[in-house]
Amino acid sequence: MTAPFQLTACLLRLALAGLVFVWWRPCEGNASNNKTVCVLYEASPNISCLLEGYDRNFRPNFGKEALVINMSMTVASIDSVSEVDLDYTITILLRQFWKDQRLAYRGMNRSLSLDGRLVEALWVPDTFLLNSKEAFLHKVTVDNRLIRLFPDGELIYGMRITSVLACKMDLRKYPLDEQTCTLELESYGYTKEDLIFTWKDGNKSIHNLDKIDLSQFSLGDHNTMTSESVYETGVYPRLILSFKLHRNVFFFLLQTYVPSILLVISSWVSFWINHEAVPARVALGITTVLTMTTFITSARASLPRISYIKAVDVYLVMCFVFVFAALLEYAFVNFESTTSKHRARKRLRARKNKNKKQEEVKVLDEAKPLKGPLKAAVMESKIDDESPTSPGLGSTASSTRRRERQTTFFDVASNVVSNLREKRAAFKVEIKDINVIDKYSRIIFPLSFVLFNIFYWITYTF
Repeated sequence: MTAPFQLTACLLRLALAGLVFVWWRPCEGNASNNKTVCVLYEASPNISCLLEGYDRNFRPNFGKEALVINMSMTVASIDSVSEVDLDYTITILLRQFWKDQRLAYRGMNRSLSLDGRLVEALWVPDTFLLNSKEAFLHKVTVDNRLIRLFPDGELIYGMRITSVLACKMDLRKYPLDEQTCTLELESYGYTKEDLIFTWKDGNKSIHNLDKIDLSQFSLGDHNTMTSESVYETGVYPRLILSFKLHRNVFFFLLQTYVPSILLVISSWVSFWINHEAVPARVALGITTVLTMTTFITSARASLPRISYIKAVDVYLVMCFVFVFAALLEYAFVNFESTTSKHRARKRLRARKNKNKKQEEVKVLDEAKPLKGPLKAAVMESKIDDESPTSPGLGSTASSTRRRERQTTFFDVASNVVSNLREKRAAFKVEIKDINVIDKYSRIIFPLSFVLFNIFYWITYTF
């Protein structure tokens, strides 16, 4: 063999040996733990070595102690809070931390930020939102996922999630209320014997929550808790984030309370209108009543159909009572005015009849001076029966006794009716000046409304 061919063969052997060395060097045996540790280089990291022999169907530390999952989150936004559906919409950046020794590597001292699509090849916790009604993972422009791998096998898995979460609200003090809503994280398939959920830094694990601005609420304190869920299939780890929502009342003052107060005050204007102006007072009363009915209907339309009474219901119903009471006050005034006029006409007519009867009796006495029982019988007969005829002197004794008996019967009946009328009049208060009712109403209605407002705001504010 010539020298050039020998040189070429030698170079081929060296190249083949180099390829074999490069091929086997990334995966070296680790005698300390009998586990292959991948070696990555800055110039050309090859993650295929990391996934060689990796089985994503088994959790890290399978068959050993439970795997600890640390969590933290950043609240990107709270978009809406619905009292009708008893839920709120939130967008979070959820981050989960755990260690997977199968993904440990050496040769590089910095972390690797991997493509989010690689999550399909790795084991990740089966975390879900327990009180979620609906949720989705953001996918614009790609799936919003973060995977960061550290040399010791530490993993950070982040996701951007928007979810509609149920919130148990107590609306008895609405709109002067404050609510406590929760966000609950739980493992779907792994029990606490396999996974342990913890907050990474306690309350400090929640970021950006104090910077969220809401239209109708201001955010209060938040608290993180660790809990467990017990089902028939086992005990599962759970993490809870709770935060307070303080409702801003100013919007409801302008939309509901101030218009209601003005309507009640408007109903009092009728107290200064003459009670004889029936169309004006009736129109004002009916208009305010119908407007308050509209207010109550619109307020209840924006709330769930719950069985208990809310603070706004109490206020609107009491305003409706005051407005309706003003309308009833005029009904009473009008009734008393009509009754008073009727009584005045009745008294005038009775006075005229009495004067007429007295004149007739006086004429009879002057024309026929009779004596004894016969005179009394004739007078009573004249007054009660208004009969123009009188018995002559030649009447028989039996007719005279019959007239005496008839006169006695009418006397008794008249006395009984008079006594009943007197007793009824004793319990009846006759109002001489109808305008007095309106004068008292001008004081009683505003004073009662002020006392009600004081009691209402003290009760529902503190």
